[in-house]
Amino acid sequence: MKTTVYRQACCSQDDQLGPLEAEFNIGANTTISSFIQDVVKSNFLQFSSSHNRITGEIDGKEIVVVFSQHFTNNREPEFKVSPSTPAIDLLNDKQISFYFRHI
Repeated sequence: MKTTVYRQACCSQDDQLGPLEAEFNIGANTTISSFIQDVVKSNFLQFSSSHNRITGEIDGKEIVVVFSQHFTNNREPEFKVSPSTPAIDLLNDKQISFYFRHI
């Protein structure tokens, strides 16, 4: 299954240069934790010194907080749902959007 991931720009230059959306594949056995790891490893999420963590939401519900690897000493994501939840159960026909909620 393919899903679209959206993210808020971390600064005006990022807003102009983007991209602010990307597609990711999700396997039948992919957990939400491994899906988020794939998004992080892709370097799609962008951060700045003042925007060093970003919240992933599905239908307005917080799923995960991801921290900048450069500004927060490689802090692991904080999940608001069980990390072992099948990603397909959460994302079936939905998108995940990342917003800066902790500025």
